[in-house]
Amino acid sequence: MKLYLMRHGEAEPYQQNDSGRALTSTGRGSVASKARLIPAVDVMYVSPYLRALQSADILVDQGVSVKHRIVDDRVTPDCNLEPIIDELLRPDEPVQLIVAHNPLLSRLTRHLAGEEARGVNLATAQVACLEADEFLPGCATLLWVK
Repeated sequence: MKLYLMRHGEAEPYQQNDSGRALTSTGRGSVASKARLIPAVDVMYVSPYLRALQSADILVDQGVSVKHRIVDDRVTPDCNLEPIIDELLRPDEPVQLIVAHNPLLSRLTRHLAGEEARGVNLATAQVACLEADEFLPGCATLLWVK
């Protein structure tokens, strides 16, 4: 199975309503340039925050084929990792993509890939690709971060 983790593009400065922050033009361009890194996916989980929703829309507009798109509250910035690992990362969906935020995505990468991902801290619009027979703590291989 493959798991792609994409942090949303650059967003407007922090406001009182963090979930409503939109992408900047730079953020939109950065996300569009990364679409080529992501193949067709079986399921895309997207944070309900505006900047993640916009990033997911851009990926699809740029040609990323998605069978199922699910907006999910379990992939917001400070969520627990256990529900993601236990409930979202399923073996019947061999290629999955999560479009969300830090610190969540960097923590998830380090948790799944263990020591080889120790220093990973995804920047805006960065994508990590992991591979595993089953996504359990320390059992994934970090293939790349771009």
